[in-house]
Amino acid sequence: MNADEIRKQLTNRIHRIKGQLDAIEKGLYKEDEDCEKTLLLLKASSQALKKFGEAYVQEYMERCFSEKKSTAIVQSNVRKAIKAAFSL
Repeated sequence: MNADEIRKQLTNRIHRIKGQLDAIEKGLYKEDEDCEKTLLLLKASSQALKKFGEAYVQEYMERCFSEKKSTAIVQSNVRKAIKAAFSL
């Protein structure tokens, strides 16, 4: 898969997450808010964001390492970034 296809897939994931978050926000202002639906959307958007992060790391890790000259420094920085991103 080429870089453009990967970017398109990741962008599509982001758009789905935005749609879920927009639906949650709209539900907050409805008179007859469906609490169960809102909770399911919240869980789905949370999981989708986690999956996006995993896909991003998987797809870009090799490129980041191969483009940098000092691999030890880059690997250390990437590990810190991953830990910060996924240790919520």
